[in-house]
Amino acid sequence: MYKFLLTLLVLSLGLSACGGAAQPAKEAATAVAKPTAAVGGAPTSAPSKGQPATAKPVKIGVLNPTTGAFASFGKDVNSGIELFFNSVGNKVGGTPVELVFADTAGEPQQALEQARRMVGQEKVDILMGIVNSAVVPPLAQFADQQKVPLIITIGGARVATGPNRSPFVFRTAMANGQQDRPLGWYVASKLGLKRAATFAWDFLVGEERVAGFATTFAKAGGTIVTQQKPPLGTTDYGPYVSRVSPTDVDVAYAFFSGPGAIAFAQQMRQFGLTPKLQLVAPDYFTSGTLNSMGDNALGLVQGAQYAPTIDNAENKKFAELYKAKGGGEPGAYVEEGFLGASVAAQAIQAVGGDLQDKQRFLDALAKVKFNGPSGPFRFDEHGQAVRNVYITRVIKRADGGPMQQVIDVVENVSQDWMP
Repeated sequence: MYKFLLTLLVLSLGLSACGGAAQPAKEAATAVAKPTAAVGGAPTSAPSKGQPATAKPVKIGVLNPTTGAFASFGKDVNSGIELFFNSVGNKVGGTPVELVFADTAGEPQQALEQARRMVGQEKVDILMGIVNSAVVPPLAQFADQQKVPLIITIGGARVATGPNRSPFVFRTAMANGQQDRPLGWYVASKLGLKRAATFAWDFLVGEERVAGFATTFAKAGGTIVTQQKPPLGTTDYGPYVSRVSPTDVDVAYAFFSGPGAIAFAQQMRQFGLTPKLQLVAPDYFTSGTLNSMGDNALGLVQGAQYAPTIDNAENKKFAELYKAKGGGEPGAYVEEGFLGASVAAQAIQAVGGDLQDKQRFLDALAKVKFNGPSGPFRFDEHGQAVRNVYITRVIKRADGGPMQQVIDVVENVSQDWMP
């Protein structure tokens, strides 16, 4: 049986500071909306040939934080999942889909308790979600033990889709380091910047992301001059930024998120490192924070799995759906929820809404391949998404605010991508 090391429960922390414990939220099902055109090749609400118009509902247990430090991220992912299923009338090929939401607070123990309730009491067919990487290993182990498909929509802990991955676990988002690998190569080979300082919170996710960047940066002729590792949740970077001189390095890689990312961008300017020094980061650095960064983000180069400015028909339709719901411009967390829901729907459609034969459904998941808002999507042999990485630069919009401009695309990026 598939096992994860229990130590990873403590070590595999998430994208930002861990949230505090919170009481579980009550489950809630989505409201049924009028069906609209599906996005990115995903199935519509029309019944499949030979399938009855009414069928047993497929129940999806959505496990994301809606309280605690990760709450804003979890709410965005939930809204993306709801947006997709509402857009197809909460039906896939005539099969009703019922979403059951629970609050994990970003805490492994609370997530496990909610997963047990989802499977034991709610009798869900699929588990979906996870923002904090700390929740990934125990939930993946639980899914394997209970033989329930788990679709991870954000949490990037690499162990979930590594050599010992459970056949019940799939990840539609990128693994930690997956988007950082093309970024490291691009910085050294295309931008010609060869001396780097790295800044990342001192925890497993920071290590995995910096390792991804450093691997390809070095292969392209770059050198990591210094690595700065502030404690998780740090917002005062003065002691770390002051150790780096623009005369010693020509690029700074950063992995922070939320308030930590806003503070870092501001303090890099205050200490005079930017704009002299090129700042680069994965797209989570500005997810939900770009407008708050303002001019401090100008010139930032990112490796992004999604950007609102991606120019394809699927992204335009997705943006229109989100705007129609009063959401403004969608960010990466909303898109990742929407994408995960799209993938689940593809597999549900492929089995005609019948999830009793779990192996058949897992086989259908593994074969999902389509174009979504973030471009071509497919899984590798370990259930990890293979997607495009968009190299973006932050510029000013016409109204003076910051925006991500796509300047290049690295296609078909796997979790172990090398140039």
